[in-house]
Amino acid sequence: MEQYQPRQISVVEPVGAAIEKTKEILFRPFDIGKWFTIGFCAFLATLGDGGGTGPNGNFGGGQGGQSQDFGQEMSHLKETVIQHLPVIIAVAAAVIIFILMLSILFAWLKSRGQFMFLHCVARNVAEVVNPWKECAQSANSLFIFKIILGLVSLICIMIPVVAIIFLLAGLHGHSQVAIPSIMGVIFLGIILFVLAILFGAIGVLINDFVVPIMYIHNCGIKEGWQRFWALCKLNIGKFFLFLLFLVVVNIAIAVIALTVVLGACCLCCVGIIFFIPYIGTVAMLPLLVWRRAYSALFLAQFGSEFDVFAQASPVVVPGMSDPPAGLITEDVDLPPQPPEQNF
Repeated sequence: MEQYQPRQISVVEPVGAAIEKTKEILFRPFDIGKWFTIGFCAFLATLGDGGGTGPNGNFGGGQGGQSQDFGQEMSHLKETVIQHLPVIIAVAAAVIIFILMLSILFAWLKSRGQFMFLHCVARNVAEVVNPWKECAQSANSLFIFKIILGLVSLICIMIPVVAIIFLLAGLHGHSQVAIPSIMGVIFLGIILFVLAILFGAIGVLINDFVVPIMYIHNCGIKEGWQRFWALCKLNIGKFFLFLLFLVVVNIAIAVIALTVVLGACCLCCVGIIFFIPYIGTVAMLPLLVWRRAYSALFLAQFGSEFDVFAQASPVVVPGMSDPPAGLITEDVDLPPQPPEQNF
């Protein structure tokens, strides 16, 4: 495999280039149909990323005079649960299976959507069927890897969580402070924090770099990771700087998105569109296209082998007055070629 030498790489320069790429894709010219098509691919690519706010629970303690009533209610609730335990277990199992199947479906659609959205941004086209078919094998490989990674991350996170629960249960009912148990809870909490950052970073590296490499070379997740790691191990500092800069970028995107949503909410009926999943994605499409183009342009600095835009074939946009440079749109009379010499 080719050895990738360190280059002069910037995390700032792709910011402006990504803005120009976003203008080119979405505003030159503006086409609402193109927005909705690319928005659908972006919706699939970000499926499950957003989260709603759940109801806030009130866990305030009761008054002293109500402690006896509370104990009676809890005793009655326990008897009810024991009486209907088979039904509760069946319903809980059905709900868990449904959520699990829905999560698997979302992961599969999201894997397809990541390649579809990248295809639209890289080639400046609004297509759904073509990338769905062309990138099927790579997307399925990514999907299987995500399932395995999800199981591994779940096991790694549940081990310290269970340990913390046991330590906290041991502290319950003791009047004296158990320093070793408290230190154990703090240590396990730090481990959970590190694991969350680790698996989050892996997810970012997959979406921002491994997926484009898989798209360029039409390969599976294993080859994609191998190519990326060959590049990363010689440029580890630059990718670490990218992850740090990405924190600032995500904060800026969140602020911009919040400002737009709050501004739209002032118009009442207009603001509600941002809470409709697909329509909200279309409304926020410039931010999503910029984010996708930014990481792809950062990766492209390492050479044409990692440039999704260089790999894309030129596309003639209907109504364009001047075709792209190097694109022949009509027949050209070429000079006659000398006859071949047979030796």
